[in-house]
Amino acid sequence: MRIRVDEIPDSGRFLRFQWGQEQLSPFMTPEDPFEIVLPKPLDVRIELQKQPDHVKVSGSVTGSVQVTCHRCLAPFLFPLEENIDLVMVREESLPQQDETELEEEELEFDFFDGEVIEMEHLVAEQVFLALPVKILCAQSCRGICPGCGRNLNDDPCTCSKETRSSFLTQLEEVKSKLPPQNRE
Repeated sequence: MRIRVDEIPDSGRFLRFQWGQEQLSPFMTPEDPFEIVLPKPLDVRIELQKQPDHVKVSGSVTGSVQVTCHRCLAPFLFPLEENIDLVMVREESLPQQDETELEEEELEFDFFDGEVIEMEHLVAEQVFLALPVKILCAQSCRGICPGCGRNLNDDPCTCSKETRSSFLTQLEEVKSKLPPQNRE
């Protein structure tokens, strides 16, 4: 969905729509091992207020996404309640010099061509920003056994302690097989 800025009335424009898997899929990279699935479309509510030099975007994206726990690799529903509070500024307002780090107040700004706001891009960005860096099904998630691969949240491990080996033990074994000059 594309919103032309010149078509936003002075009183503002209110949008309410459903945003589903079909809209999310183009923003997903095929190589990503952690898939995001929308079992039901997300509810999106947005208000656009046109100002002389920017467009104020506020609203919310709510629903749930199915993601994979980074510890135990089990799929689960993650509740999504993301508030939107952005100032859309024309691209010509972009800083001319290369910046290495954004300031906190700059995170409230987004840039567009000055004529059209791409709502699909805006919603996808909000969905991705709402997800934590490390997605866990629960803070107490015990993960998977490195020996047998069993989900430790469901069943106890059946490996004997002798067969369990950490990656550090395996690295020590590899290091011991290297010639002396390559051990450091």
